[in-house]
Amino acid sequence: MVGILGLGGSNIPTDTIIAALIDAERAPKTKQLDRLETATTAKFTGLGQLRGALSTFKTAVDELNKASLFDARTASSSNSSLLKVTGSATAPAGVYDVQVKQLASGSKVALQAVQGGADAKFNSGTMTISTGSTSIDVDITSSNNTLAGMRDAINAAGKDSGISATIQTNAAGSRLVLTSTKSGDGNDIKVAVTEDGVTTGPNALTTQAFAPVADPDKPGVFLPPSPTGTSAGVITTAKSAKLTVDGFELVRTSNTITDAIEGVTLNLAGTQSSTDLADGKTLTVTVGVDKSGVKGSIEKFVNAYNALITKAAELTAVADMGEGNAPATAALVGDSTVRSVLASLRNEMVAMTGDGTIKALANLGISSKFSPNDKSGTNGTLIIDSDQLNEALEKNFDELAGYLTGDNGLMGRLSKTADGYSKSGGVIEQRTDSLQGTLNSIDDQREALALRIERLQDRLVKQYTAMESLVASLNRTGGALETALANLPGSVKKD
Repeated sequence: MVGILGLGGSNIPTDTIIAALIDAERAPKTKQLDRLETATTAKFTGLGQLRGALSTFKTAVDELNKASLFDARTASSSNSSLLKVTGSATAPAGVYDVQVKQLASGSKVALQAVQGGADAKFNSGTMTISTGSTSIDVDITSSNNTLAGMRDAINAAGKDSGISATIQTNAAGSRLVLTSTKSGDGNDIKVAVTEDGVTTGPNALTTQAFAPVADPDKPGVFLPPSPTGTSAGVITTAKSAKLTVDGFELVRTSNTITDAIEGVTLNLAGTQSSTDLADGKTLTVTVGVDKSGVKGSIEKFVNAYNALITKAAELTAVADMGEGNAPATAALVGDSTVRSVLASLRNEMVAMTGDGTIKALANLGISSKFSPNDKSGTNGTLIIDSDQLNEALEKNFDELAGYLTGDNGLMGRLSKTADGYSKSGGVIEQRTDSLQGTLNSIDDQREALALRIERLQDRLVKQYTAMESLVASLNRTGGALETALANLPGSVKKD
């Protein structure tokens, strides 16, 4: 506002008057909007926090509402360094005696050594490498007829069959070492070779043909490669896993066995000593219901509910500020949404359902805390009697799923109730949308107030400018009249 103080010599503090009038017009409405905005923002934030706590609670409820949780099984081994086990929902509870006599293994062979290292060249042709019923063909041409080239060609052709090659070098020369991941009796590596005569080299490709040769002095054992000579041989023989389960002999081609005990996977990691096997010692596999998993989910549910109650108490708290001072109130004091949420959940939790032993949370050792003198905000939270919960899990586990899960189970009903408030488009979102509308309206009212004040200011400036002009005009007229009167005959001039 352009200053017009004392225009025309009136000495009237026009700027100050106008500023006071504008402030008198603006201040009440501004304070009203500030109070409304602060309260609305606090409610908006408080409902967001309530929704977050309710969503966390619903997550815990939904976890406990899964029927599969009650079908989970635990499986353990008395010696996990030799035998690891896992159980599925179909595994019957029980104890099994297992002996691990032999691990399944794949074949590993060393082909005939040659001179020249990795660059040693061969005639061209085809290598057919087989492990049991699986085989791969490797074409050897002028582009790959070195020892290194053959290695790379074998690795490329055998990557999906578990066949791989490396080069090993010692005093006898350099050779290909072939490895197969296919375990089980009869899956030993064999190499058949045919030459095509297209490309020739210092070494015949047929030198790389291989078939295991039995050791005449050791029945059932193949001859190993010569440690100092160039001859080929078997490094590791393909073997099947051998074990017993409750005295029944089993032979499998893999160390991962899924059909020995229903619903249980056995992972063989080592063999028992010959002494333990001779003495008939066994490894114990124990399969049981995963009660600890259910207990953990129940505890998460209780913790999430308590967090919700604590947050609700925080959002509706009233703090005494001392004699003569108004109490400090939290954002959602008296809010109907908080009361409605808690009342709806509590109604479901106290409802008695079912015909068995488990009809209420109290039968699981879960009760509600209440103390008339408790000012901590924990009234209404849940307490778990661990001993009683353990007893219920041991004696009445079969009833838990029926009481807790499904649309009509406690968790199903609680989930539906919580979802009605926390979901997109639910009660809380409708409330926050309404509050957002209020905040938008406050912004509109502030803009309207600013426009009204601007117009008022313009009007007052014009009015006071006119007044100053009138005063100036009157001053000029008065001065002229005074001069005229002073010049009349007989007038006495003042010294």
